[in-house]
Amino acid sequence: MKFKFKLNHYIPLLLLFFPLTSMAAGLIPCDVGCGYNDLIILAQNVIEFLIFRIAAPLGAVMFAYAGFLYVTNRGNEGQVSEAHQIFWYVFWGLVVCLAAWLIVNFIVRFLLDPTYIFLT
Repeated sequence: MKFKFKLNHYIPLLLLFFPLTSMAAGLIPCDVGCGYNDLIILAQNVIEFLIFRIAAPLGAVMFAYAGFLYVTNRGNEGQVSEAHQIFWYVFWGLVVCLAAWLIVNFIVRFLLDPTYIFLT
């Protein structure tokens, strides 16, 4: 079967993700003369954007989809197991994302704050 590129399939996706470009407006902390601190702040901004503006809403949508599958299963064990699998994958995905954010946030606070003294 030949793959045919149909633009009408991708237009809704483009319209869905087009507002994300305007949400990413404040990611870059400097314009000219960026230093090490700006690089660290940029990494933190990108991680926070990916987690709180993309992963969390996408996780909520996937939880809702799994709940929809679970409610509308009509006794179909395959659909119930698929819903459970989606629940667990989304849950563990969000746990990994938030753990990554916690690690990055700790490192940024540790590296950028000169008054922060570790283990005192």
